[in-house]
Amino acid sequence: MKKKEPTNVAQLKNDYTQAKTLQAHRERKQKRKVRRRISVILLIGSLFIIVLSLRIWNSTQSISKMEKERQQAEVVLKKTENNQEQLNMQIKRLEDENYVAKLARSQYYLSKDNEIIFSLPEDNAAKVIEKTKEKAEITEKED
Repeated sequence: MKKKEPTNVAQLKNDYTQAKTLQAHRERKQKRKVRRRISVILLIGSLFIIVLSLRIWNSTQSISKMEKERQQAEVVLKKTENNQEQLNMQIKRLEDENYVAKLARSQYYLSKDNEIIFSLPEDNAAKVIEKTKEKAEITEKED
């Protein structure tokens, strides 16, 4: 950008003025180089920060997604553990011969020879099995 010089001013052309003009020209070139270097460094730094920020954001999103999946898996695990406990209790009951005989008599109306079966309200073996089956069906439907 050149300034318009007044027409009535004469420029001296001696060694001193030429040296000063040359020095000013070199200083302007040096300032341009410094500005370009700073601009390039800032651009590269900005790009680096943007890339790192995007990676951090993506990692945060994936971590939150995994956390939700973990929570869902914990819920499923608790349901499965409860179901497992119920099944283990049922297995222990079925290992008892008296319980199996009582169950067969109450559920399938079986009896021993010369035996009459009366169903009393305290006899809840059939109800317990039905409840266990219903709970198992409910948990299977939820899964």
